[in-house]
Amino acid sequence: MNTTLFTTLRFKIAAFIIILLLVSASIFSLLTIQTMNRHILDEVLKRSESLCKSTAALAPYSMLTSDLLGIDNIAAKVKEANKDVDFVAVTDSRMKILAHTDVTKRGSRFLRTPGEIIKETDDNARIVEARGRASRYFEISAPIEFNGTPLGTVIIGVNKSVLLAAQTDTRNRILFGLGIALALGIGCIIVLSSFVTRPIKELTKGVGELKGGKRTRLKIYSHDELGKLTEGFNQMAELITRQRASLSASARELEDSYVSTVTVLAAAIDARDPYTLGHSTRVSRLSVKIGETLGLSAYELENLEIASLFHDVGKLKTPDYVLLKGGSLNALEHHEMSEHPEHGAAILSRAKSLQKYIPAVRHHHEWYNGEGYPDGLQGEDIPLHAAIIAVADSFDAMTSSRPYKNPRSADEALHELVRFSGKQFDPRIVDAFRQIVTADPALAEHAMERE
Repeated sequence: MNTTLFTTLRFKIAAFIIILLLVSASIFSLLTIQTMNRHILDEVLKRSESLCKSTAALAPYSMLTSDLLGIDNIAAKVKEANKDVDFVAVTDSRMKILAHTDVTKRGSRFLRTPGEIIKETDDNARIVEARGRASRYFEISAPIEFNGTPLGTVIIGVNKSVLLAAQTDTRNRILFGLGIALALGIGCIIVLSSFVTRPIKELTKGVGELKGGKRTRLKIYSHDELGKLTEGFNQMAELITRQRASLSASARELEDSYVSTVTVLAAAIDARDPYTLGHSTRVSRLSVKIGETLGLSAYELENLEIASLFHDVGKLKTPDYVLLKGGSLNALEHHEMSEHPEHGAAILSRAKSLQKYIPAVRHHHEWYNGEGYPDGLQGEDIPLHAAIIAVADSFDAMTSSRPYKNPRSADEALHELVRFSGKQFDPRIVDAFRQIVTADPALAEHAMERE
C-alpha cells in the first residue's frame, strides 16, 4: 500500500474521528452492557425472591396439617411453572427436608450452599450465589411462619442459564446496534473528510501549479470558510500571474539593456587598441560555441557569454605605453600586462551582480600544467569558463594582426592549440574546439573576420 495514503489530511482526519468514535462507542457499550446485565440480574432475583416468598406463604397450611403431599404438590408446581428453577425444597425448622423436587433428598438434612450472599432481608430471606464452576445457580430462601412462629424454610435454586441467555442476547443486540452505528459513522466520516479535504487538495494542487508558473483557477465547492479561502486563492493567483508577467517583461528589458551595456563596455575596452577592436566580441562568440559543444545549459552559456565580454576589462588599468607598444614587452612591461586578470577581478568585485564572472576573468590566463598566472592553478582546479575563454582568446590572438607579427591562418592557430593541449590548454576543450572547426571550417574563418 502506498505510504503516502497514511500522511494525507483526509486519512488523518478520518483516523482521528474513527478512533474517537470507537473509544467513545466502546466505553458507552461497556457501560450499557454492565447496566443492562445488572438490571436483568435484579429482575431475575426479584422474580425469584417473590416466587420464594409466595411459596413460603402457601406452605404453612399444609405443614400444620401434616399434608406432605400438598407440600410436594406446591414444590412441583413451582418448578414446573418456572423453567429456570432447578429445584424447590421445603424444610422444617431444623432444616430437615419435608418436600423436594428431587424425591431422593426427602428426609435428609438440607445443607446450605456456600457462596456469596447477594441480598439478605430483615425477615431472614436471603439470596446466595453459589460458588464453584459446577454451581450455576442462585439459592433463594425465605422463612415459613405462622402467627410469628417459624415453621421452616423454602429454598429455591434458580439456574443462571436463563439469566446468562438474557444477558448474552442483550449484549449481542447492543453490539449489533453498535456495529450499525459505527458503520454509519465511518461512512459519514469518510464523506465528511472528503468534503473537508477536497477543497484543501484543490488548493494544494493550485499552489503547485502556481509555483510552476502555470495559471490556474480553482473550482469552488462550497460557500463556507473553505470556499472563501479558495475564492481568495483564485484572486491572489490572478494577481500573482499579472505581476509575474509584468516582472518577466521588465526583467527581459533589463537583461537586454544589461547585455547591451556590457557589449558597449567590451567594445570600449577593445577600442583602446585598434589592433584588438572587436576582440572581446569574437572571443565571446567562440566561447559560447565551445560551451554548446560541451553541453552547457542555457544559463551557463549566458554567463559564459558575459564573462567572455568582460575577460579583458582589467586592461582599463593597463598603461597605454604597455598596451599600445608596437614591439615585444620587456620584463617589467610584461609584468604590468599580466596583472590585467587581477585588475579585472577587482573591478568586477565592486558590483555584486558582476561577482559571478570573477573566476572566469581572473583565471583565463591559467595554464593546464600550472605554469600560468595569476594563481598558478592547474587541471580541474581551473574554472571551466576560464579554460574555455583561454582557448577562444588564444585562437583570436593568433589569428589577429599585430605590429610585430602577421596573423596566422585558422589551421595554423588550431595546430598550435593542439600542440599545447595538456600543457597550456585543457585537452577536453581543445578537442571540442577542433570538432567545431572540423564540422564547420567556415566558422573559424568567420570568427577571424574583423569588424
